Amino acid sequence: MEQLEPDLWQTSPRAVADGVSTRAYLLTKPSGNLLIYNLGEDQEGDLDSIEELGGVSVQVLSHRDEASPALSKVRDRFASRLAYHEADAAAIRDQGEADLSIAPGCDDPALSEVEVLHTPGHTPGSVTLRYESPHGKTYLFTGDTIVPVSGGWATAVYPELESDAGALVESLTSLRDQSADLLVSSAFVGESGVVELAADAWCEAIDGRIASLQRRFGV
Repeated sequence: MEQLEPDLWQTSPRAVADGVSTRAYLLTKPSGNLLIYNLGEDQEGDLDSIEELGGVSVQVLSHRDEASPALSKVRDRFASRLAYHEADAAAIRDQGEADLSIAPGCDDPALSEVEVLHTPGHTPGSVTLRYESPHGKTYLFTGDTIVPVSGGWATAVYPELESDAGALVESLTSLRDQSADLLVSSAFVGESGVVELAADAWCEAIDGRIASLQRRFGV
């Protein structure tokens, strides 16, 4: 585990495709630690570090591609709850039944300081989490809705897997005004899924991805 901020830690990277990696992130909070995204089944060292940091109250998946047998390892280790959006439930529940369905306005105490945004497009149940840390920075956990790619940005649409380019354009438009200091993605290409955000650069990134989707899919 590597500490990024006073209350934010990242697991070791895990390869998920050619050149594509992912990490999970531990957000430590007085109301209960959140494990955001998922680990691999062989990341016992990261689980040990998470235990030393107070364990997990709720594991939050940003979308269905993060489901794996590792969900049960986290639940068994920490007696944690699992949360994801109901629109991706059919694709996730075989790996782990949700204890908490997350959506905008979610009032569960463990998520009381976290703003949940439904950002469908990559998958029907994709969500983005926004958290204003008491240590001064705001984090935006975008899942795979928009991901850093070696100094640039990418969005992925797979119509055969229920991706929806039009919905993704709408979701990206809604994220354009979500100011934050750090973007924390699920997948990434390159060294890191964590990017410091400047307002102008963020708007430029969003606008570039929207324009690309509009050219490719005519939405």
